[in-house]
Amino acid sequence: MIRHTAFALALIAAGPASALSCLAPSVEQTYGFAADSPENYVVAVGSLYATGPSNPSQGAVAQGGDINQMVGYTQPARFDGMVFTSSGFTSPFNQQILADVTCIAAWCGAYTDQANALFFFRQDADGSYVLEINACPGNVFPNLTQAQLQQVSQCYHGGNC
Repeated sequence: MIRHTAFALALIAAGPASALSCLAPSVEQTYGFAADSPENYVVAVGSLYATGPSNPSQGAVAQGGDINQMVGYTQPARFDGMVFTSSGFTSPFNQQILADVTCIAAWCGAYTDQANALFFFRQDADGSYVLEINACPGNVFPNLTQAQLQQVSQCYHGGNC
């Protein structure tokens, strides 16, 4: 009995240190989220690469030294590719963007340069573009496939998303 109680207390005390469980990201789910969001999103294919140091420069940091209170960072980057329009990925889209890397307790997203990926960028009221990168991935789909491109088109044209 004492061992079971000690084990239960250890699990409760772990709190945020327990495992984070993320659903596997899908183009349909991300498209649906973006379409339902009060904010504007653009869908694009292309390459993203860092253009300067992150802020803070050391990336995600433990607030007050507590690993369960990680704080994210921003990373300036450049996107070169094509944005989705009603005709498909047909319009050139070359923009400076800001990658906003956020954390949930001890888990953080991570910025990495990408080539030939599918991106969902938030467009802010001032016209700037933000790539949200959190602990559970879903706004970047590396290793782009033709099926993923077709999913975007199907969602746009009223498919099941």
